[in-house]
Amino acid sequence: MLKNDVYDLMETAAVLSKGLHRSTTVQKDAKGCTQCQQLWSYMRQADEEQLKRILAHLKQHFDREGSLS
Repeated sequence: MLKNDVYDLMETAAVLSKGLHRSTTVQKDAKGCTQCQQLWSYMRQADEEQLKRILAHLKQHFDREGSLS
């Protein structure tokens, strides 16, 4: 069983990853509005940075704890 803090990080990483997967679609959908395109671009960059930080921290947990439980 995963510890709650590790589970929460993994769940958040999955949610961010799913959003990033859809970012190309929403960017295309916003093609008629420059402000929407800029907003989606900003959000993608922010999500990529958050995901990178979460994954790095998860790695620290796994390296330190040596297992999932």
